Amino acid sequence: MSTRRHLLWLVCLAVVQFRAPVYAQDANGVFGAKHYLKDVQPLLKARCYACHGALKQEAGLRLDTGAAVRKGSENGPVISEDATDSELLKRIRSTEDDRMPPEGKPLTPDEVTAISEWVANGAEAPQGEVPEESPADHWAFQKPTRPDVPALSDWSSHPLDRFIQRRHKEHGLKAAPAARPAHLLRRLALDLTGLPPAPATLKSFEQDPSDENYQRIVTRYLESPQYGERWARHWMDVWRYSDWYGRRQQNDVRNSAPQIWRWRDWIIQSLNDDKGYDRMIQEMLAADEIAPEDDSAWPATGYLIRNYYSLNPNEWMRHNVEYTGKAFLGLTFNCAHCHDHKYDPIAHDDYFRFRAFFEPIGIRQDRVVGEAEPPPFEVYKYGGSRKVVRTGMVRVFDERPDAPTWFYTGGDERNRVKERDSIPPGVPAFLGVPFEPVARQHLPASGWYPGARKNLQQWLVDEARQNLLHAESRRNVEANDKPAKEKIRAKLAAAELELDEAIKQSAADGSLRPIAGRQSLHLQTADGRRILQHDLSDMKSLPDGATIEFQLQVLKSGHFNFQLARDAQKHLTALYLGFVDGRVRAYRPGTFTEFDFGQYQQGPESQVIEVRLVLHPAKDVAVVMIAQRNQQGDSEPVVAGEPIALNGWNPTIHKHQPITLDCREHTDVFLDDLQIVAGEQTWRWNFETPEFAAGYGAEGHSGWVLHAQSRGVASSQVEIPSDSPAVQKARNAVAVLRTTLRATELSNRVHELRYAAAQKRLDGLLAVINADGAAGDSKSSQNLSRTAAVKQYEASLADLKFQQVDARLQISQLSVGDAAKNKDAISELQKRLDTATQELAKITAAGASEQHARLSPVYSKTSTGRRKSLARWITHKDNPLTPRVAINHIWLRHFHRPLVESVYDFGRNGKRPTHPDLLDWLAVEFLEHNWSMKHIHRLIVTSKTYRISSSVKGREDSYARDEDNHWLWRMNTGRMEAEVVRDSVLAIAGQLDLTVGGPVLAASTAPTTRRRSLYYEVYPEEGGSLPEATPFDPPDPGECFRRTTTVVPQQALALSNSKLIHVAAAETVKVIDAESPDSASWVRLAFVHVLSRSPTEAEYAISTRFLGQSPVTDRKQAFVRVLFNHNDFVSVR
Repeated sequence: MSTRRHLLWLVCLAVVQFRAPVYAQDANGVFGAKHYLKDVQPLLKARCYACHGALKQEAGLRLDTGAAVRKGSENGPVISEDATDSELLKRIRSTEDDRMPPEGKPLTPDEVTAISEWVANGAEAPQGEVPEESPADHWAFQKPTRPDVPALSDWSSHPLDRFIQRRHKEHGLKAAPAARPAHLLRRLALDLTGLPPAPATLKSFEQDPSDENYQRIVTRYLESPQYGERWARHWMDVWRYSDWYGRRQQNDVRNSAPQIWRWRDWIIQSLNDDKGYDRMIQEMLAADEIAPEDDSAWPATGYLIRNYYSLNPNEWMRHNVEYTGKAFLGLTFNCAHCHDHKYDPIAHDDYFRFRAFFEPIGIRQDRVVGEAEPPPFEVYKYGGSRKVVRTGMVRVFDERPDAPTWFYTGGDERNRVKERDSIPPGVPAFLGVPFEPVARQHLPASGWYPGARKNLQQWLVDEARQNLLHAESRRNVEANDKPAKEKIRAKLAAAELELDEAIKQSAADGSLRPIAGRQSLHLQTADGRRILQHDLSDMKSLPDGATIEFQLQVLKSGHFNFQLARDAQKHLTALYLGFVDGRVRAYRPGTFTEFDFGQYQQGPESQVIEVRLVLHPAKDVAVVMIAQRNQQGDSEPVVAGEPIALNGWNPTIHKHQPITLDCREHTDVFLDDLQIVAGEQTWRWNFETPEFAAGYGAEGHSGWVLHAQSRGVASSQVEIPSDSPAVQKARNAVAVLRTTLRATELSNRVHELRYAAAQKRLDGLLAVINADGAAGDSKSSQNLSRTAAVKQYEASLADLKFQQVDARLQISQLSVGDAAKNKDAISELQKRLDTATQELAKITAAGASEQHARLSPVYSKTSTGRRKSLARWITHKDNPLTPRVAINHIWLRHFHRPLVESVYDFGRNGKRPTHPDLLDWLAVEFLEHNWSMKHIHRLIVTSKTYRISSSVKGREDSYARDEDNHWLWRMNTGRMEAEVVRDSVLAIAGQLDLTVGGPVLAASTAPTTRRRSLYYEVYPEEGGSLPEATPFDPPDPGECFRRTTTVVPQQALALSNSKLIHVAAAETVKVIDAESPDSASWVRLAFVHVLSRSPTEAEYAISTRFLGQSPVTDRKQAFVRVLFNHNDFVSVR
């Protein structure tokens, strides 16, 4: 043996001995390569490729092939002959800052051992190992080009089929035969409308299954409103549709918005209109910038509002970034939230640049035609709940145009890097898609001022004109109703004569009980309050020793007081003298503290109380003397000179200090001979004719006014006191008729004021619209604004006057009836009256403004243009991802399996397409046909691939070669989604309400209502899905790019023993009975109605045996429930 050969033998022996402990059999590196492929390469890919692969090469080191590992970094080798001295192993074993990988958990001991053994054995790898694909070469990042359609035509000439057939030939597969017409039609109907085919359509198609007839049916389904509903639910999954949630039990809106259903309706309408998918994306991201004058587009931004989270705006921004990336681009931007993306060329900075597109946005609530003005959008309510608001339309706008986007680390906004400035919006450069520079956008008036929308203005004008016509009509009817009023007047005249006769008789028999003279003021309350005031406006001075005197008779226990007001507008009292349940009460001198200082007799037999007050302004007191007559008519002292507080009362110095008579609830008093003497001036009210007429109120006479706090069932009439039952009866009859007549006259006044207010409102509205239409700050526009402001002021005055009289009218009407029963209603009306009176006083004092009030809130006149630029970048014709992602979603829902399994990740960590050429051909077709989804649907459902059978029968060889149907040699079998199950049951039973669109319905109402399932609430909390849907894998509104399908026992229970099924079975029996009561054909009709096919002979035989010769209703219903439980019902074949 030569020296050279001997040396070679020794080296080989040494290597074998070195590796013998672990891989003694691996003399040629074969098992070392296997170890690498099984244990090392997956580990390096998962933990190291992100920084040392095709995406990035930190320190010039790549670890994506064995050769690259052995080559080392720009700093030298990372493995050495002495494995223990290898830099690679030192780093993965380190516990210091130089540990690799630097982020996440360190490698486990077993993982370190696997790499150590591989290095120790020479870091072997398979020959010809291919390095990781360059991100620039990744299939999904290449602009799709239309591939040539394979030159195959022996199976089908349809381009889609020829791509599929090529795979069949490559893998030795034979396609299944065409599906039976019944199966195909049911498949098509469920795919395009979400409902089973009508039996008549099925019969027609079975009789004529020609391609021409099939094409006609496809067109009919695509043009039906149900198409939009069916595919809206699919896209609602992808776009995470959710109704509001947060704390449902407390009605606390934290996520989404109660009006989000308008976005759902926009999706339905857009699909039915075949709006381009690109336009749909643009409107969802930036309708306010792309279509600022198009009301129909605005609900689209519900896509962003659905992500809203009131407790943390950063969470809202994170969801906008993550789900915009996943839904439209198939990119996981969220993986770059904490650091550079591990697989795709999306830098950490790119995440924040993408976020910056959304940073300025806020939400507003705009008025919708036909609805009231909604309140401002509530961002967050501290210490409370954000209440549910159902009026208006929520929409996105740039609320904070200069909002900064700060860079932070670790996915935690608290870790802001303060050295960095705000990050501008931008897109990743690796796709090479042209990006329209962001430019601030000047919005049209309707974009920043919702009240400028022409349709809203027209509706407001139409409504105002309609109200005016209605008011005019009611006024004219009232004016023409003179006979009724004359009839009331005649009755009143007769009743007054009866009262006069009763009073004469009472005078004759001695039952009249006047206090002084013939008439007295009668203050009487039930559940109300009556306050009369006189302002003494002509008082010249208040000298020491001024006196106030009056006489009083308390017939019913309660509370009556005489006041000298401190400030009537603020409801403040200076002097207070009360007669409360037999006790005399006042304020102690120098205070507002009440004290009792005398007692008096009260009740129907009580005698007159004589009251005298002597005022001493300098001492700020009044001295009270009270006496009460006895049965003999003599006065006996009750209070003899008690000083009480005057509290600065002096109407000659202070404003708003009238004298006040206050009669509170359940009180009945007569008052008479009220006299005030102040120096040479005297005021006296004896309530006698001709100043005061018996049976009428004192208010409005001799300076007496009714205070605004008067309310409810109460009166202040001048009357002739009498104990006679005949007088009381006659007086009550007169009072009722006078109240009725007053109500009638008030009704006339109400109709006049309603008409006047309606006219003023219309005038004001037209003036505002005119002023709004004037551009700029010219003198002309300012004059128009002032004119509009005056007309608005006049309209407000007219409206408040109408409200005052209307409230008085209703109080009067309710008081005629059962006052106690109407107490609450009267109280509410009194509040309305008080509010209107106060508002009237307020705006009267303020006068007209210089500028008119707008028809709605006003927002920024510009928008940043950021989201418009983003939307156009996403939908640019050169964007390689957007059309592919959309096609993949559409394909998935037709074939129950996507072309790309990772439906929201088209990046380098996602799956490769099974049919890349077909995907690209469809993507280009999509683009070239204006992103029309209906065009793609038609292409798919008219292909032979779509129309083949799902059965394996006769294709056992193909099944053996491709058990999972990877290459679509047969149709995949699917299962109805949860919504389709319920909707189909209702449709078969003839119970489904096909009304399209409208406000969201509570899920709890589903058992008793019959709308399609997508109209009921869905949200990611308890109760957030239909009860009937729960067993059938309803969508998760948090994220549902692809539905799951499970088989659980509860599904059979739901289809056999739920309330829905019992009701539907009974209704279905009625439907079938109406078509054919003949038992011989009943079974066949039942199969057709429920399963959309005829029974087999075996099925027919067993079914007829079950039903018998004369089947009763219960058996028929049970049989229908069995069919609902049949596998062919829930399956889509």
